[in-house]
Amino acid sequence: MEQNKGLVDLMLSQGAIYGAENYPPLSFGDIQKEYAAARSDVVAFDISNRSKIEMTGPDVPAFLNNICTNQVADLPLGGGCEAFLTTAKAKAVAHIRVYHIQLADGRHAYWVDGAPDQNRKIEQHLDHYLISEQVAFADRTSDYAQFLVMGPKSKELISKLIQEEVPELGIHQFFVRSLDTAGSCQIRFEPDFNVPAYEIVCLKSRSVQVWKALISHHVIPGGTEALDILRVEAGYPEAGKEIEDTTFIPELNRAVQAICSTKGCYLGQEPIVMARDRGQVNRILFGLLLEKNIVKHGSLVFRDGNEVGRVTSSVYSPSLKQNIALGYLRRGNHELGTSFEVECEGTKQTAVSCSLPFMP
Repeated sequence: MEQNKGLVDLMLSQGAIYGAENYPPLSFGDIQKEYAAARSDVVAFDISNRSKIEMTGPDVPAFLNNICTNQVADLPLGGGCEAFLTTAKAKAVAHIRVYHIQLADGRHAYWVDGAPDQNRKIEQHLDHYLISEQVAFADRTSDYAQFLVMGPKSKELISKLIQEEVPELGIHQFFVRSLDTAGSCQIRFEPDFNVPAYEIVCLKSRSVQVWKALISHHVIPGGTEALDILRVEAGYPEAGKEIEDTTFIPELNRAVQAICSTKGCYLGQEPIVMARDRGQVNRILFGLLLEKNIVKHGSLVFRDGNEVGRVTSSVYSPSLKQNIALGYLRRGNHELGTSFEVECEGTKQTAVSCSLPFMP
């Protein structure tokens, strides 16, 4: 994804600290302040590097319905849902959200939103299963900016920006409005981290105006480090950490949000249904309360001296005042409150399993 120089320069002037090139800021110098704003006020994050694929053509609803885990064929205009793209064996390809949108020329289209750096992977997967259907897709990742406005006062803020009351929306539903002086934007209701939140999606050329509008209303700017704390507290899986090419979709325990149990045949359905009917999988994503320190991705989890899992993400939770982790635990170790040992760099510490999310 090409760097949005105008937006980067603006954020640098506001104290942004960047890590890797072409990625959003790590922070604006005070992670605790950014986190606290998400919990008690309102904070804005740049998430423009998320993947964005636009799908057009009369066969898109049926085609997409056949290769993802949720019911998308009958999404109303302005509707959206969470889903997975999988292999035939239900191994993860991408964790996505799908939206039914209307283009500027009036045509209906579907928008696939995925994790950063997965746009090519998603396109290749779609293309692999495209045979004779009238479907076209285009990568819009570099064409649009995307901001996450999060916190208990986020709805109030959006109302000020659009100068009207925000309509009541279900999760993943959206509407289109002119935002302050920035022009037309798509505004989505996305409380994925169990905190009221809205995403603002706009043309890249409007991104500076949108960010200025947010900051002019005294919104605290936030970076990816604070956002990751919120993600782990919510037990929300991330590509490259909880979600890898070998991940069996039911292990993520997101059937309620992302898997339709009543739809017709789709890619990966058979192993997903078999796992559901058995009522168990070989491992599942759990929360761990750590006795001492944050641990690295891949740290091993032991019980009675036997390896029974591994950690995928670990952070300090300011709300819980404790270090916590997400990790996979093998079957037979799924009882809540079980004591484990987590090993990192030759040192072991006690950890206790708990249900997700950490923060309701």
